[in-house]
Amino acid sequence: MNTSKSYDRGNHKVSGPNRRSPLRPLRGREKQMAHIAAGFQAVGRTGHGRVLLLESGQGTGKTRLLIESVGMAVRSGLAVVSGISATSDALLGAVPASLTAQVHRLGSADSGSPVPVGPSFAREIRARLREALEHGHVLVVLDDLHLADLSALVGLGDLIGQLGAHPVLWLLASGTEGPGAHRGLTEVGLGKLAVERVPVLGPLSGKAAADVVADHLGATPHTSITLLAESVGARPRAVIELARALLAEGDVQITDGVARVTGAPVPAPRQPEGVRTPDPVPESFAAIVRQDLRSLSPFTTKVLKLAAVLGSPFTPTDLLALLDESPADLLTALDEAIARGLLICRVTDFAFRSDALWRVVLDSVPPPMRALLHRQAATMLLSRPDGVEAAALHVAHVAQPGDTEAVLIIARAVGRMLATEPLTAASLARQGMKLLSSQQPEWTGLAATATEAFVRAGATERAVEFAQGAMGEVAAFAGEPAAAGHADSVAAFRTWLSVALLLNGKAHEAGRAAGDALAVAPEASEHQERAEVSRLAAHCLTDGPAATEHAERLLGSRAGHPRAVQAGALTVRALKRWRDGQAGEAIRLLREAGELDQLPQGIRLLDPRWLLVPMLTGAGEFEEALDVARTAARLGPAATAPAVAALLRAPVHLAYGRLGEADEDARAGLAAGGGLCLPMLAPQAWRVRALVALRRGLLGEAEAHLGALQESCPEDSARPWRAMRQLLGAQIAEARSGPAAAIDHLSGVWASPEARHELLLEDLSAAASCVRWALEARRQDMARSAVDTVESLRRHSRELRALGTAAVHARALFESDVEALAQVSRAHQDPWARAAAAEDRARLLLAHGDREAAICELERSMNGYGALDGERDGARVRRELRHLGVRRRHWKHAKRPLSGWDSLTKAERRVAELVAGGLTNRQVASQLFVSPHTVGFHLRQVYRKLGLRSRVDLIRLRS
Repeated sequence: MNTSKSYDRGNHKVSGPNRRSPLRPLRGREKQMAHIAAGFQAVGRTGHGRVLLLESGQGTGKTRLLIESVGMAVRSGLAVVSGISATSDALLGAVPASLTAQVHRLGSADSGSPVPVGPSFAREIRARLREALEHGHVLVVLDDLHLADLSALVGLGDLIGQLGAHPVLWLLASGTEGPGAHRGLTEVGLGKLAVERVPVLGPLSGKAAADVVADHLGATPHTSITLLAESVGARPRAVIELARALLAEGDVQITDGVARVTGAPVPAPRQPEGVRTPDPVPESFAAIVRQDLRSLSPFTTKVLKLAAVLGSPFTPTDLLALLDESPADLLTALDEAIARGLLICRVTDFAFRSDALWRVVLDSVPPPMRALLHRQAATMLLSRPDGVEAAALHVAHVAQPGDTEAVLIIARAVGRMLATEPLTAASLARQGMKLLSSQQPEWTGLAATATEAFVRAGATERAVEFAQGAMGEVAAFAGEPAAAGHADSVAAFRTWLSVALLLNGKAHEAGRAAGDALAVAPEASEHQERAEVSRLAAHCLTDGPAATEHAERLLGSRAGHPRAVQAGALTVRALKRWRDGQAGEAIRLLREAGELDQLPQGIRLLDPRWLLVPMLTGAGEFEEALDVARTAARLGPAATAPAVAALLRAPVHLAYGRLGEADEDARAGLAAGGGLCLPMLAPQAWRVRALVALRRGLLGEAEAHLGALQESCPEDSARPWRAMRQLLGAQIAEARSGPAAAIDHLSGVWASPEARHELLLEDLSAAASCVRWALEARRQDMARSAVDTVESLRRHSRELRALGTAAVHARALFESDVEALAQVSRAHQDPWARAAAAEDRARLLLAHGDREAAICELERSMNGYGALDGERDGARVRRELRHLGVRRRHWKHAKRPLSGWDSLTKAERRVAELVAGGLTNRQVASQLFVSPHTVGFHLRQVYRKLGLRSRVDLIRLRS
């Protein structure tokens, strides 16, 4: 362990663990020092005496405060009469060497003995004061007055009264222990001077505790050490003792200026899963706490040990039931424990002040007695209607294999905890399984419950890992004749395995597990319905003829199936219609499915609204899409409602042109979604984020989001998002390398009519984009194919006006129809598409020689992109205007620092981002629609402001 290094701490240099600055302020100390400083000012202003009294217990930092006050006084020009029982080093460490002559120390203070007693006390102070008053105002500091006898205090009171008209500030400190602790100075008389009390420093916590530890360790303490310090932080002395003990016992290692607990943790006694047990603590900390516990009354110690077995927090009712004592007796013990900083009182219960304290007290209970107390607590709790859950936690400590009564208790508790504490329920279920043979049906039931609990907690990976580990035992058991009467348990397990696989993105495996569950599930059971919905959801993710056939069979006998199953089958049919190019029919079917599926559900595997919202958005029905998104969030699990709402809103905001709101909703939904909805919704959110970045000209971010989209698509289920990924990849390829690159990117899917349908329905502006790219790449065949495809889609869904507008836009581009483009730019509901149509028309007008009309359209387009935060597209239009001799100012003056990332202008930042992404100056110029010389100028400014020398430095900085 290295404890010899020097570390800079603020303005002080700390060498080694034992050197510290006595002037370092603590949180809460500022208020005390401000009170004393106000006393200095009052004496200086009035020229009359003033008395400040500090009453505080041993080890609370009282003497340290007095030493700091001496330092503050001499630096302020006051003389000091010091009666502090402290070592010379500690006192003089607070006083600059050049000012030590201003301190007049009492003889007893020099010897380190307590304050004087008897009449000589006042005479000695008077003698020192006579010398000090020759220099002006004086601070008299006296410590440990609770140890002085009555005659000394009377003499002191007389002296203070006699010198009331002199500029003396009396800072008097008294402890709270000893025979004179409660003797007030007002009893002995102070003339006409009133006594003002200095606020008492409370228990150390947070930064204050960390600072004290840091002073003694010579390094910044890690959070684990700070938490230990806070646990003994009622007295600063205890924090100091802890720091020294950690060093002495070798429990601290200092690395890079940070002190951490070192060595292997104390091995914890084997505890059942689901029972919260505090982590082990260093022995040096435990020794300090045990010493403190020995000073408690025997009854308080007993109460704390029983409370530790009950757990933290605990209720007084439970504690009384174990103690068989009166509430009055318990109150006395709790008051003592709270006063000593071991317990805290909450609204309805009590808790140990920290897990570390709880652990020390719990370890003080011998294991055999701990087991008996857990059993007693379980028996007591089971007598209450609402005590099953708490009883199960205690039973889990002591139950042995074959204890069927314990299994019943655990099973009842798990069922009650599924909705509110799913992770605890999962752990308890697994503990119950250890008490059974895997051949018992109850074992399979608990395995199913544990899988369900993990799913409800959003821990889908843990659910899959656990269920797959148990699957072999369940499969072997299910094949035996004795299993016939327990098919429900097997069906439940396989169903929840299917759900876990589905939510974890393993769609094909989920479909197979759902099929296995349906093979054994009793007719019309809850498990049959959930397994059927899980299989339908898997069909949506994987697609294929079998999926459609299965859905059609279910719809053929619709009356015999639950509404959720009917809604799922309609959703599969709707997806098939969508992929066939029948967008209007797909939307109608999803609306019908939504009407069937109106009941709130704790876990939603397949909500038709999740697919309906993006379809409505693409069709230009923005308001209905938002209404459907709100309904979807309301009917789903409450825990995921905000995430579902945000994920569904994001593409609508994007269609409205609200890039900031779209990106924020997509980001928030991905961060908060957990595992209960992301397999269906995450790909759409990553698409939104990629398009936002692309429109803002952040090509590197767009590519990163496309990569995340690829990763978020569930395994073996690429089909549902094939079109999304292909189109987004083409848009990024066009931005990086031009239209020909976009066409090349689409060549792999363009040959399939079904793929073209999906591609052009993915984003209704895609038809115009494909025509535009194909014409610029001189691929007339592909342009014509795009026009034919979108017009075919229009014929199948004439009720969708946005689809009709998209078809007109594509045809007008292909045929260079200026007038048709004028109509399109007004008809588009998507503001981005309107700006693009205006840009398209401007180019056709230029080709026809109508320069003025073209400029007008370009300005309309530029204003449209600008209102939508479309940096990249706006820059392209500005370049066209520059070529026509029209320049438009597009920057704003803003105050910025002279250096650093925040000093960069928007243009410089964009250049830096693109260069850091690996682009050459010429490629950056192409992206920003400026000249390479302009890029070079901006790049030189970036280097200067960031203090860099090369592109390599910039790439390293951004990475």
